[in-house]
Amino acid sequence: VFVDEDDVGTYTIKAVDDPRTLNKTLYIRPPENVMSQMELVKKWEKLIGKQLEKISISEEEFLASKK
Repeated sequence: VFVDEDDVGTYTIKAVDDPRTLNKTLYIRPPENVMSQMELVKKWEKLIGKQLEKISISEEEFLASKK
C-alpha cells in the first residue's frame, strides 16, 4: 500500500474531528493507492522508458533463501 503525503494530511485532519476515532488506531489505506508490486514496477518502467529484468522464483526458493 502506498499513501501520498497529501492523503495522510487529509485523513489525519478528518480523523481529528471524528468522534469514532477517539482512542483508536487509525490505518490510512485509501483504496485508490493500493497497487501490487508488479504494478509499481510497470509504472517505473514507463517512467524510465525501458523494461527491467525480472526473475521469478518459487515460494520454496524464496523461503529457503530466508534461512
